[in-house]
Amino acid sequence: MEESLKDYIAKQMIGKRLHFKCDCIVSMDVEGDIKDYIINNNEIVFIVQVGNKLIKIGENHPKMKVLL
Repeated sequence: MEESLKDYIAKQMIGKRLHFKCDCIVSMDVEGDIKDYIINNNEIVFIVQVGNKLIKIGENHPKMKVLL
């Protein structure tokens, strides 16, 4: 079986609870469960459940940190 590296990496994140923090142009401090992902323009975009909401978090943030 063969799959892209981005798909492989993204699949490893599904089901994990992570804390995303970024001090880029749009500041972010979010903790939630990774439910799914999409690949959009060669970028992994995670679908994260935060409370009752689903939000999208892209991996293309230069200063993005993940607190475990």
